[in-house]
Amino acid sequence: MSGYQDESLDNNIKKFVFIIDEINRGEISKIFGELFFSIDPGYRGVKGMVKTQYQNMITNESDPFYEGFYIPENVYIIGTMNDIDRSVESMDFAMRRRFAWQEVKAEENTGMLDDLKEMKDEVIEIMKRLNNTIWNETTNTGIEGLNAAYHIGGSYFSKLQLYLNEDHTNKKSAYRHLWENHLKGVLSEYLRGMPEAMENMKKLEDIYFKEDVNADIEG
Repeated sequence: MSGYQDESLDNNIKKFVFIIDEINRGEISKIFGELFFSIDPGYRGVKGMVKTQYQNMITNESDPFYEGFYIPENVYIIGTMNDIDRSVESMDFAMRRRFAWQEVKAEENTGMLDDLKEMKDEVIEIMKRLNNTIWNETTNTGIEGLNAAYHIGGSYFSKLQLYLNEDHTNKKSAYRHLWENHLKGVLSEYLRGMPEAMENMKKLEDIYFKEDVNADIEG
């Protein structure tokens, strides 16, 4: 999600981006405090100036925030989150309306796999295969109780680099380590308490290790 400003903002003005990773992990209204008001797009700039509890710490009259604090219009706030995390539910609507929301799907976030070089296409194929088994958005079929929000993204598959040697000749072993140390655990949590959890876990494992012309990781 992202804090947004008036599109008429002069393009010649330098823009700054403030990124808050996993923004849902904290109690946002308390973290922002007095700034809860200031991040609203309608109150950006000097017109939205507020006096915070730290105002008396600014003693230099030349400080731009001497009279009060505000968030400049050329500051963009981006917050990231995993929307299946239960803590997302605790975000109140007053905070939600201060942001525009943009979904980033697993298949849209593969740039981090560039370091896998010649293996990248193969890894993306395996990722798509696994995710389509979790939930296929084209056919609207998959594991009951899951949906596309449970897809496994590139950040998990980038961990292959932890196990690959320089010339990637041990890729079968690396894929096995990725499954055992990273994917199996998170998928087990997805399926915990669901009917046929063991059967579905076996289905996901089989599809991950499926042998084909693009991704021979069997064994």
